[in-house]
Amino acid sequence: MDPLTRAVVLRVNSPGGSAVASEIIEREVRLIHKEKSVVVSMGGYAASGGYWVSANADSILADETTVTGSIGVFGIYPNIEVIAADHGITFDGAKTSRFADITNISRAKTKEEMAVLYGLAQQVYDLFVAKVSEGRNLSYDQVAEIAQGRVWSGHDAVRIGLVDKIGGLFDAIEEAAALSGVGDNYRIVQVPEE
Repeated sequence: MDPLTRAVVLRVNSPGGSAVASEIIEREVRLIHKEKSVVVSMGGYAASGGYWVSANADSILADETTVTGSIGVFGIYPNIEVIAADHGITFDGAKTSRFADITNISRAKTKEEMAVLYGLAQQVYDLFVAKVSEGRNLSYDQVAEIAQGRVWSGHDAVRIGLVDKIGGLFDAIEEAAALSGVGDNYRIVQVPEE
């Protein structure tokens, strides 16, 4: 990163997505944060994975009506067994262990497989809550109380500690300038350029 860059404003406008993608982005935010101020400016949505990548910023700004939070995890495991059978499609398989085909979409999951998949989702959820707890300086229990997949308006997110201030992108830029100590003497570089 350019050594002349003193702060980064991350514009987040995402309803969420992959936990892996969120973790990769969040890791980069943490690395930047070691050297520079990071301010998040939330757009219309910054929920689930959008909040995951935001939680460790120095400051988070959102609009009054931003949809944020959604600190939760879910997985979808399709089962096309019936529709495939209705169209004459059958499946054969061989596996080396009981859970080797746990992601197989050609049949329903067993109770044991669902327990494994639930356990994985719970691990990711616990990690998500812990990241928010650390990033927002809230106890794990405080975050668990407001998490559970619920969404919050920007206004309510300020009240419960998920967001620091109400404001738009230009407010976030001013916040980043203040945090980095450059005052009014700064220029903005948009990456990637439009």
